[in-house]
Amino acid sequence: MVLAMLAWAGSFVSAKYLAMYINEHELVTYRYLITTSTTLPVLMYLNISYKIDLRNLAIAAITAILLVAYTKLFFLGTKIGTASFGGALITTLMPIIAFVIVLIFSKKKPIAKDWLALFIGAIGVSTMLEVWQFDLDEIFSTATVFFLWAATSWALMSVATAQSKSVSPILLSFYIYLIATLFNTVFFYENVSGSVFNMDAIFWVNILLMSIASTTFAATVYVAGMQRWGSKCTVFTFLVPFFVIILGAVFLGEAIQLSTIFGAMLTVSALMLINNISLKSLRS
Repeated sequence: MVLAMLAWAGSFVSAKYLAMYINEHELVTYRYLITTSTTLPVLMYLNISYKIDLRNLAIAAITAILLVAYTKLFFLGTKIGTASFGGALITTLMPIIAFVIVLIFSKKKPIAKDWLALFIGAIGVSTMLEVWQFDLDEIFSTATVFFLWAATSWALMSVATAQSKSVSPILLSFYIYLIATLFNTVFFYENVSGSVFNMDAIFWVNILLMSIASTTFAATVYVAGMQRWGSKCTVFTFLVPFFVIILGAVFLGEAIQLSTIFGAMLTVSALMLINNISLKSLRS
């Protein structure tokens, strides 16, 4: 899950580069076409049957549409905003939205420990980004609106995938990517940027990283986590902003502040709390 979150963080950095080459509709088709193609050999290698029942196929279809919406919204937000701010806002709000949705439709009473963990995680992410330095124009910008809707789309997607329990997560992911590719290509795709085969190395490196590392690997692991742990799996996304800041420092030359280290400590504390992990168990 930690490696998956690192790969997911890379998608925010790659999106910034890809925004110079293609639009959001082209991105979805190219990204998930590559992802579908790279997931297929995984199914063959693991000898997983392609058969899927109608219930799980319906879940895959709903999730695919939400995935298309999320991808376009986060891409548009990153294009006009910043990768680190988007990564923080989406991954902070998404688990909170998902948790609230589960509470609304569930008969379980909220557990104070879980709410405390979400609150600590949100404070940790806010500290890492030093949100007190943001002005009102940045907080309520168009990019922020895109990020808010992206967080909602991903939260709904998390809830949907959590309903699928009797199918391989890799098979479910394969159908999600396949349906997302077909849905976007049929209803939205239009080539306005020319042939991808004429793009330079920067484009190809980032589209492959976003497709294979951030999706084939990361999203499949995330779906497996949702099936095993349910909505609690979303708390791992608090690690994404930390990784986005690290990648920004490496590739964009951004300085790492003490607030980043402190915020990361709070985020890890939230993960330990939600998963009942103590310091004693970590030492052992």
